[in-house]
Amino acid sequence: MVNMGLRRKGIIWKFVILLLIVMLTLALAGCSEGGKAESEPIAEEFRGGWDCEETTLEDPDSYTAYLHMEVSDDGSYSMYDAEAGNPGIEGRLEVISDTELILHINKTVDTDIPVEWEGISYDQKMKYCFTHDGKLQISYDNGKKTSTLVFYKRS
Repeated sequence: MVNMGLRRKGIIWKFVILLLIVMLTLALAGCSEGGKAESEPIAEEFRGGWDCEETTLEDPDSYTAYLHMEVSDDGSYSMYDAEAGNPGIEGRLEVISDTELILHINKTVDTDIPVEWEGISYDQKMKYCFTHDGKLQISYDNGKKTSTLVFYKRS
């Protein structure tokens, strides 16, 4: 009788350990899926070096030709002031639809947000489109006005 009780306790402990292993495996699998999005490659059309046009679409007095942007295969980007050598912003582009992306800005580096985008958050949803001539338009709307930077691929 005593031997049967010990055997039952041993089976219960084995079941509990097996259950914990299964739960831990499922939890770890869920964690790796969450981090996977950051390493997925970005669409080919975003990749490469970009120069900004003279002005924004909305304001012909807003000079923006100083901006340059580099986009890597993994979606990481650097947008900087190529004329004065000032820092800009860097982080990761996350495309969420055919017309929207999230501009993730790295908080740990010295940033200088383009004046036209003052007030953006570190994870800002923005509109984008590619024009028929291959230009990339990225628009920020702060609720009062929209400011669209227009980039063309560097030759």
